[in-house]
Amino acid sequence: MTENTSHNIDLLLTNPTPLSFEERVKQLRLSSALEKKALLANRITVNSGMSVPRLTEQDEKELSGEVLLQRHRFTELIFEDRSFRQSAISVIQNIYLFRDRRIFFSSGDVTGEAERQQALMLLTDFSLTSPPLSKTFQHNIMARIWGRIVSCGDEELLHNKQFEELQKVVNNLNTIRNIYMVLTTGLVSKLTRQVNRLYSQSVTNEDAHQIGTIGVARASYRYHYRAGRRFAAYASHWVKKEVQRQALDGRLIKISSNLLEKISVAARTGNSEAECKMNASLEQATSYLLDHHAMAAISENRSEEFQNPVDSVEYDNMLQLLEAAIDTVLPTKTGDVIRRRYGLSPYKGKEQSVIDIANTYGVSRGSIYQLESSGLQKLSKHFSQQLS
Repeated sequence: MTENTSHNIDLLLTNPTPLSFEERVKQLRLSSALEKKALLANRITVNSGMSVPRLTEQDEKELSGEVLLQRHRFTELIFEDRSFRQSAISVIQNIYLFRDRRIFFSSGDVTGEAERQQALMLLTDFSLTSPPLSKTFQHNIMARIWGRIVSCGDEELLHNKQFEELQKVVNNLNTIRNIYMVLTTGLVSKLTRQVNRLYSQSVTNEDAHQIGTIGVARASYRYHYRAGRRFAAYASHWVKKEVQRQALDGRLIKISSNLLEKISVAARTGNSEAECKMNASLEQATSYLLDHHAMAAISENRSEEFQNPVDSVEYDNMLQLLEAAIDTVLPTKTGDVIRRRYGLSPYKGKEQSVIDIANTYGVSRGSIYQLESSGLQKLSKHFSQQLS
C-alpha cells in the first residue's frame, strides 16, 4: 500500500498500479474535452513552464458526478459480499458520529444515531444487494470500510474477484483525485505562496505547497456540485486546513488553531490592541492546551524517564493541573472515563480501550465515545479560559 505518502486512511491507500496516468484516465471514459485537459495538465505539471488548464463548472459537474457513481459502485459491492458487509457493520457500529459526519450521501433530517441504526438494518437485510443512490456511503465511511477490509482480509479474500472489483473502484477514485490535483496546481500555489508567519516555524513555502495538494485530495473525494459551491472555493478550505493542521502538529508547543485565526483577523483589520492581546496569549500557550494529541502525549510520556530535571518538573506540574481539572470540571463518570482512556491516576500507565470501558459500565461504545468527547471539550475550554 504505497501509492500515497500519507498514512491516513482517508486518502484511500492501494497497491501501485502498472498503468500510466494516461491509461488510467482513459479507462474512466470521461468526455473527450475533459480527458484531453487532464492529460495536458499532467504533461505541463511534469515539464512545467506552462500555465495549467483550469476546471470549468462543467468539468466539476462531470468529475463530481463520476466520484458519486464510483462511490455508489463501491457501496453495491459491499452489499454483494457477506464478508464485506461484516466489515461495514463493524465500522458503522464503532465510528463516532458528530454533527457533520453522516453515513449516506442523502440522509434527510434524521439524527446521526438514527442514521446509524438505519444503516445497520440495511446491512443486515441480505435480500438487499443494490442500494439506491441516496444510500451511497459518504467518503469517510467508505474509506474506513476499505481500510478494514484490507487490514483484516486474508490472502484468499485479497485475491478473489470481488476484492479485485472493489480495488478497481478505489483506483478509479484515486485517478479522479489525481485529475483534480493536476488541474488545481495554480490554486494550491496561490493559496500557499505566503505561508502565515505563525506556521513558518514548522512549514516552509515549498512544504506548504506539497501539503496543500493533500488538502485538494481530501476535497476531491467529497466534493459534489450540489453543495452549491465551485470546487476552488470548496478545496480552499481543505488546503488551508491541511497546512494549518500539519504545521501545528509539527510545533514543539501546541497552539490553538482558533487563537491563530484571531491573530490573523486582528492583523488584517489593523486591530493592534486585539493583536497584542492575542500574541500575549500565544506566548503563554503550553502543551497542556488539551486536545486528543496532548492527551495521548501525556499517557505516552508517563513511562519515559526524563533526562532533564526541568522537563520532569514541567511534566509533573502539567499532570497535577490536568488531574485537578478532571476532579473539578467534569462529572464523576466522565472524569473516570478520561482517566481510564489515558492511563491517569488511579489507572497509571494502563490505558483502557473504549470496548473495555463500555463493558465495565455495561453501556454501548457510542456512549463512551460521547463521554470522552464531551470531557475533552470541557477540559479544553477550561484551560483556554485559564489562559485568556
